Amino acid sequence: MRVAFLFLGLLCLVGLSVGQDTRRSFFDFFFDVENKLQKGRIVGGSTVTIARYPFVASLRRYSNHICSVSVISTYYAATSAHCTYSFKSLTGVTIYGGSTSRTTGGKVFTVTNNYIHPDYDPDTFDFDVAVLMVKTPFTPNTNIATIPLASAGYTIPDRVLPTVTGWGRTSSGGALSPSLRAVAIPIVSTSTCESLWTAAAITENMLCAGSKGKDACTGDSGGALVVPNNNYFILVGMVSWGSASCGSEYPGVYANIASAGIQSFLAQYV
Repeated sequence: MRVAFLFLGLLCLVGLSVGQDTRRSFFDFFFDVENKLQKGRIVGGSTVTIARYPFVASLRRYSNHICSVSVISTYYAATSAHCTYSFKSLTGVTIYGGSTSRTTGGKVFTVTNNYIHPDYDPDTFDFDVAVLMVKTPFTPNTNIATIPLASAGYTIPDRVLPTVTGWGRTSSGGALSPSLRAVAIPIVSTSTCESLWTAAAITENMLCAGSKGKDACTGDSGGALVVPNNNYFILVGMVSWGSASCGSEYPGVYANIASAGIQSFLAQYV
């Protein structure tokens, strides 16, 4: 069975050979068109404020939104490796934080380093995590704050619905949202996720979440999957890949922050 899916920043096909040149051509197209999209939302979500989620920021290239990031320390933000893997240089790469709006009211940070997990596999999306360093500190700044990471081996409690945030599209054919959106989604067990995603491997470095009509979509890659903790949040996942038909019966797949391999990598930057 061949299942269409997307890095939630670009489209691919399970079963196709996705080489570096192909991936770059998708990214070049993505950079060209995303800034023309004016409205939309996370599938099934609603508008939220950056004051509620101050760790969320927009990753940009030449001012075009391409992915989301999570601020994890004074100079570092975490995102998905597939968002930055194709960068030949960091020219024009910035992070825009501190604003609910995708286009106004925020602060621009210049990205100076791109650290991709050494075990990241662009074919399977295993270890889909990267860390970006900025030239000037994220904090202290209005409506910008760090988020703590889930500890190694952390298990999301039963009946707790994680929330995913972003400025992504409302559907596979929709448009980027002008304002930050969020949606609460249920965790899907690994066994159920594997039974649905028969054409892809679900590793210990991934976790699955979502339900029909509630999902992340194109433009949400790298976005934070969080759970409440002591009146704030902890980062449990980052948007990695999912169905090209956003909000379908196929759950979204997230980088699992609590996996030992991802945890040890991120620990260098917090």
